[in-house]
Amino acid sequence: MKLLELVGRPLLSWMVTATTLGSAHLHGGPRVRYVLESDRWSHVQLLLEQARRAGVDIKTEQIIFARSGGQQVLKQHLSELCQQSLQDPQYKIELIPVSIFHGRLPIRETSWLNLMYAEAWDQGGRIGRLMQLLINGRQSLIQIDPPLQLQDLVNSTPDATTLTRKASLLLLQHFRTRRRAVVGPDLSHRRTLMSMILHHPGVQQAIATRAREKRENIHQASRYAARELQRIAANFSPVTARLLHPLLNATWRRLYDDVEILGLDRLRERALDHQLVYLPCHRSHMDYLLLSWALYRHGLMLPHVAAGDNLDIPIIGPILKRGGAIFMRRSFQNDGLYRALYQQYLALMSRHGHALEYFIEGGRSRTGRLLPARTGLLNMTLDAWCASPERPVALVPVWIGYDRVVEAHSYQRELSGDNSRHPGTLNSLQSVWQVLRQRFGRVSVSIGEPIALADAVNPHLPTRPQAHALGRQLLERINQAAVLTETGVLATVMLGQPQLILDSDSLALQCDQLRQLAQRLPNAPASVPPEAPAHWITRARDRKQLEQSGNQVRLEPAQGREMTFYRNNMMHLFVLPGLCLLLVRRSAKPLPQLITRMLRVLYPYLQAELFLPWPEPNFSAVAAQLRQSLLDQGLLTREGKQLRACDSDTALCLMRNAEPVLLRYYLLCRILQRYKALEQDELMERSLQLAAKLQREFGFDSAEYADKRVLSGFVEQLIDREILQFKGSQIQPRVSLDGLMKQARGLLTERRLSFIDQQLDDQSQRSLEG
Repeated sequence: MKLLELVGRPLLSWMVTATTLGSAHLHGGPRVRYVLESDRWSHVQLLLEQARRAGVDIKTEQIIFARSGGQQVLKQHLSELCQQSLQDPQYKIELIPVSIFHGRLPIRETSWLNLMYAEAWDQGGRIGRLMQLLINGRQSLIQIDPPLQLQDLVNSTPDATTLTRKASLLLLQHFRTRRRAVVGPDLSHRRTLMSMILHHPGVQQAIATRAREKRENIHQASRYAARELQRIAANFSPVTARLLHPLLNATWRRLYDDVEILGLDRLRERALDHQLVYLPCHRSHMDYLLLSWALYRHGLMLPHVAAGDNLDIPIIGPILKRGGAIFMRRSFQNDGLYRALYQQYLALMSRHGHALEYFIEGGRSRTGRLLPARTGLLNMTLDAWCASPERPVALVPVWIGYDRVVEAHSYQRELSGDNSRHPGTLNSLQSVWQVLRQRFGRVSVSIGEPIALADAVNPHLPTRPQAHALGRQLLERINQAAVLTETGVLATVMLGQPQLILDSDSLALQCDQLRQLAQRLPNAPASVPPEAPAHWITRARDRKQLEQSGNQVRLEPAQGREMTFYRNNMMHLFVLPGLCLLLVRRSAKPLPQLITRMLRVLYPYLQAELFLPWPEPNFSAVAAQLRQSLLDQGLLTREGKQLRACDSDTALCLMRNAEPVLLRYYLLCRILQRYKALEQDELMERSLQLAAKLQREFGFDSAEYADKRVLSGFVEQLIDREILQFKGSQIQPRVSLDGLMKQARGLLTERRLSFIDQQLDDQSQRSLEG
């Protein structure tokens, strides 16, 4: 043994580089026992080395094992401890479970070769273990979990035998659940799983329906089903995932100044007893790579990711598929068999305990705004859970924010109407070499508060309306997990300047004031950039997101259009402060109660557009907190009972960014006031045309200002609140809009109001001439 330790310890240090989670639970003392899953010598040494680094004295006799030589020996180790705990109430033993994984990837097949690449459910012999350390030693994870207090079990346990059995069962179950949470289920069942899907009664019925509708025989329809299922199903390969991890490490170091990961701690315990379904916002093709990389890095199971089949292209498609991609068509409403296959595939993956990931918005946002929820896959998730609600499932919202997205240029081409390249394929990215030559700043992956389906869904009610409500809640929680980005703040300030020009000192000051304000808001971001804004400016200049000449900073037109993406990332944070200041500035008697009342009128529409989190009945308290934040920052002041908006550059910037939101709402209502009743399509068309003209005239530098989805959402809110109504196929006011228009005209500038009226007069004149 002396020789083994003399030679083995340096060799082990050379072979193994471990990430340790839960180091806070490391502590010494005679009443502490560390429980390892197996009696591997290397695992004992890794634990002792970790304790030494933490300054904790652990003796080898304090380490016990759940298994030895393939046999469960935990009861023997615990027997004496349990006997003493029953005899002496002061004998308080802590049992600290320690799990050690190498590679942390599920075994795909029962071959010895794969053991080298995977943390298998059943360990191989000594040669296999040595090879595992050689291949995967630098991808090791040491997970130290909170202690089990043996004395806590004594009160409910009558004798030592029962206590020993109970403690050992708890620890063995902990190791099983921890392993499943980190490694994931065994993947050797893939062929069986696909056979089960094809023979499922729902799929068989869909095959028969297709055969009847397409005038095919059952054999042809079954072959179609098998072929489509092969295209759908992931073909996860531990080898591929193992090789991708260091490649992604190198890629992120090359592309990004820093990758910030927040909120993963709240998932570790939930992952022990819940299937996790990740629902990130979708802003870049990098999203799913970053999230999978972050989960692997922090000891959580890799998810299988639903991805558009536009990515199933030569070379890239097979790699993604072997990395866990589940390909899907953009739409399959007209193919009942395809829908049945996809639904049963997700259901069986869930039943086997796989983590899943899909994008709640459906596709990438080219504008930087969160898109309305696409609930097709969410509805399938709810259907699968309702079929067996005893299985815990948690939905995990994820915010991903960038200082710059790699698709920045292609997004602007698409928004300007240039669709010469297919927007959904990797061809829309710059060449790999061009991307790798650039820097893209910081990127943040922030985990929001999970939603347990058992708390949010009634399995006895229809799932579709519940999925719709849950989709909105997920988007709200994504925004609640938002991180303030450097570029988002810079964009907010620069796009709030009439000429898109500002001196660097003023820009840095306003950025700092917005950062301080954001931290005081009711919906404060999860984190803020750590460095001084002067560094933000330098880095943005180096990324060619703005121009700097001496002390002057400016945005070229193309840069201004690109920066709207990052301003829109932060719109949910700054729109209410901007509107509050604007209402105070433009109101004749800006009393706090009046400003709150006016904000309450606007809030439902803003909530629908920007996925703000507060229920309407709670908004008065939120408005009071918002007002206090602006007072604390000196952006608002009090003059007697009234409020006064400060004349600072920061206050004006916030107001300029908020006013276009009010103006967009006003123009739609003004069109209805003018024409009395319009077909919905005509109302949308006239509103979009007028919004586009406003954008060009007043330089909002936002190609998505005339966004049909935003205006449609506003119309839906007006109908829900019984301000508008359908009469036949036309939309018309249900109540007079005169009072609302009069109030709006008191808040908006005369120049813009006159422009809208002039455009409406011109439209009417052209209609008469036509």
